[in-house]
Amino acid sequence: MSRSFERYIIYVASGWQIVTGFITMFFYATYIKKQGVEASLGNLQFAERKGMESLFDSLFTYTVTYGLFFILIGSLNILFAKKILKDETIQYKLPLYWIGLAVICYFLSDFISVALLMTGAVIVLAKNKPIKAANRE
Repeated sequence: MSRSFERYIIYVASGWQIVTGFITMFFYATYIKKQGVEASLGNLQFAERKGMESLFDSLFTYTVTYGLFFILIGSLNILFAKKILKDETIQYKLPLYWIGLAVICYFLSDFISVALLMTGAVIVLAKNKPIKAANRE
């Protein structure tokens, strides 16, 4: 039984994760850095200026790390879908990984990834039974 539809869904989810990671890293992080520079240019004392710079540097670092997390997860999903999700194989660990990843994306408010990952995982698990029956014959 072909697993091309599941691979396609996971590729779409991976592409979405990589795009959102790049948007987060390059646009949102740059916006945060610019806001920090503008905030530190006001009439602040030296200690207040250093505190604002430290705060915005921490926010910038967090945002870049968040974007890198999505790029890494998207890249891993492409690799897993290409190398592990083969036709005529029974999969249990990979769909459980995608369900766990969907839960993490739910808490990160990435609902598009949640929908795509859950759809891919459920279809993979649903096709296990016919593949198992075909292998017994």
